[in-house]
Amino acid sequence: MKRTTFSFLILIFIIGSCGKSGYNRSEQVLARVYDSYLYVNDLGSLIPEGTSAADSVLFVRSYVDNWIKGQLLLYQAEKNLTSEQKNFEDQLRDYRNSLIVYKYETELINQNLDTLVENHEIEEYYYKNQKNFQLKDNVVQAVYVKIKSDSPKIRKIIQYAKSDEQSDRDSLELNCTRFAEDYQIIDNDWITFDDFLDRLPLDVYNQESFLRNNSFIQVSEDDYTYLANILDYRLSESLSPLSQEYNNIKSIILNLRKRALIKQMHQKIYDEALKKEEFEYF
Repeated sequence: MKRTTFSFLILIFIIGSCGKSGYNRSEQVLARVYDSYLYVNDLGSLIPEGTSAADSVLFVRSYVDNWIKGQLLLYQAEKNLTSEQKNFEDQLRDYRNSLIVYKYETELINQNLDTLVENHEIEEYYYKNQKNFQLKDNVVQAVYVKIKSDSPKIRKIIQYAKSDEQSDRDSLELNCTRFAEDYQIIDNDWITFDDFLDRLPLDVYNQESFLRNNSFIQVSEDDYTYLANILDYRLSESLSPLSQEYNNIKSIILNLRKRALIKQMHQKIYDEALKKEEFEYF
């Protein structure tokens, strides 16, 4: 079904959900478009509970205005389309059937899908499909600090930032929370080198060469000193680190399980119906 056709169907559903053809004297009318009427009772369940009187008035005005525009559009569509063009029975039936099947499959997945993905499954998928995990950008693990150049703790923080010891990493974070203007320790996840460079007053024209030849960077600008310790890096077009792909691979495995579960369900329904001779070919 084309998007425009589907959108038109949805519009008809929305418009048709409120309003009635013909005038009913016993009900209070809000608006009329040709022989269609919108009544107060049509809006009763649409206004959220707890809505103030002022907001209710605004809601009703907006709804009535949209209803009128929708009815006018519907009238023009009805008038200008042929009976054949307005016959959506096949599309509506197909759409309804698709929704029913989708709902059934969703319930089946919710009830039967094993959502526990072990680490060894992720690792196995990663190593078997390495060609699918090539980096598009240079990525790094790094320590970043921005600190006032006259800070009394700057020497100590430089010492901690240069170190690869976990105890010094902890001391760095403790001091940075108190004395640094900004800092980040990226030693479990990865960040693109472009994003990392955005934090430094530094022009790098050849990232590959820079990463191969620099591990600790210290630059100053205005009243600040910027520190960067490149803990690890991966160049573009090389294998993406497993830690960076972990959640992605987990999602892939779960989707594969969903597809397998649905395929198994389809086959089971077919086999049981075949066994009971509940269908036949002519």
